[in-house]
Order: sequence, then structure tokens, then C-alpha cells
Amino acid sequence: MRIGLGIDTHQLVTGNSIRLAGVDIPSDLTIKAHSDGDIIYHSIADSILGAIGEGDIGDYFPDTDPKNKNLDSKIIVELAVQKAISNQFTLNNLDITLLLELPKIAEYKSIMKTNIIEVFEKAGFNMRSRDSMINIKASTSESLGFIGKGEGVTCYCMTCLKDC
Repeated sequence: MRIGLGIDTHQLVTGNSIRLAGVDIPSDLTIKAHSDGDIIYHSIADSILGAIGEGDIGDYFPDTDPKNKNLDSKIIVELAVQKAISNQFTLNNLDITLLLELPKIAEYKSIMKTNIIEVFEKAGFNMRSRDSMINIKASTSESLGFIGKGEGVTCYCMTCLKDC
């Protein structure tokens, strides 16, 4: 078994939607980022890369490279998943925690989960227990700190991989 932790934090700025796990959620704020700012996908990719000892997303998609401007973060997860497969690992489970005051994501969680599952299935992972392999939770910081003030967002992802 291998375990990896992915963490991504971004500033929130005035906008019209927040992209989380490929879902554009209506909001008065957006995530300030070089890519599309999808912090769920970023934390998933970093957790997988950490579990297999292959660095982090900045090694493969640096924010200094103009080619990565507005990059669809699904591509980042696809690379990490392919690296896990080439290292002979398969997914045991992902546990994702999003820290965000607004918008509330409850009505979008099933769509986000489906998007994540599709990335893994497309790569060839067996998602036979798909309902229990991906978990998405959200919490606020009760008006404390930069998250509580609506100035930023953080996502944590724990990934557990097992030998194929």
C-alpha cells in the first residue's frame, strides 16, 4: 500500500464561477490560478504523485510555462493516474476535504465524484466499488482566517494506492 497527501490553496477573487472537480459552480468568486484553478484535481494529482514518489504537479506543469495558462486540470490528474499505472499501482480510495465558506457544494458533490471516477476508469482503473472509493467532504472554517473571510480556498486529498 502507498499513501499520498495532496494540498492545494488558492486565493479567491471576483468572478462568476468556481471550478471544482470539473464542475463550474456559480459564484461571485473565482479561484485565482495559472491553470483553471481546479484545486480538487490539483490535490488529487499531488496526492497520487506523492504516493508513488514522483514529485508534484509543479514538476510537470510549472506555472511559469505559458503553455499551462488556463490548462484544464483534468489533464494534470490524467498524467498522475498514468504514472500510478506505469508504476504498477491501482486505486484503493481517495478521501477529499474542501475548506470553503461559499458556495455550498452539496448539490454538486455527486457530479464531482462522477467526473473523478471517469478519469480513473478512462485510464483503466477498476472502479468496481466506485461508490465507496471516492469520498468528497466540505467544511468551513467558521469565519476564521483567510478561508473564513472568503479570501481563499484549500483542498486536501489523501490517496491510498495498492499494488496491481
